[in-house]
Amino acid sequence: MLNKLIVPYDKQRFDFAAVMSAATGVPDLAQWHHHHAPAEAEEPPGFGDQASAMHQKLYGIEEISSLYREFVLTVITELVGEDVRYQHVPNWRIQLPGRHGVGSYHRDRSGGHNPCEITFWVPLTDVTSENCLWVESSEGAEDFRPYPMRYGQMLAFDSANLMHGNVRNASDRTRVSFDFRVIPASVFHDGLVTPHHTGVDGPIQWHASRSAQRTGGART
Repeated sequence: MLNKLIVPYDKQRFDFAAVMSAATGVPDLAQWHHHHAPAEAEEPPGFGDQASAMHQKLYGIEEISSLYREFVLTVITELVGEDVRYQHVPNWRIQLPGRHGVGSYHRDRSGGHNPCEITFWVPLTDVTSENCLWVESSEGAEDFRPYPMRYGQMLAFDSANLMHGNVRNASDRTRVSFDFRVIPASVFHDGLVTPHHTGVDGPIQWHASRSAQRTGGART
């Protein structure tokens, strides 16, 4: 099973940040907090940051969804080396300055995720040790280290089995990112379902086919 890998992608072809900026009216996503300040003084516990009105809006923007599907169909299937089953809708994360964003360190299998998943974490802003994702080196090690990246890079890792999470954002920049999970088709069967926290994406069952990529189509 894949442990961790930082992977570059073509940010001109897949300019998620530009699409997000156009859809939300935020020219510089790192300054998100100046445009969409939260109404509540305290951040919600656990995974509450994924249930806000703004998150629900993001899940419904077709331009983002269309680019995401093309990304999975081309970049992800090429990286995995075979067809994949994937989340219909990715999870959006917005970590404001001074906040954790999403709960404490955890491994996804504790929430019912299956061990065949590969998770891709895609920041739309440059991230540093002050506001990036932290992951342990191997299962049970709890030696968490940061994964700073530039826009145009993503982290592929085994979130089902590796403890991971955020530290409080100590920078003055909002971190905007999305993540999603795939299962290689060779180890997928219909009995594998994975819960998610968006309320809109459902189980991992959408099919990205490499043969469909060659013919310009897609299958579900």
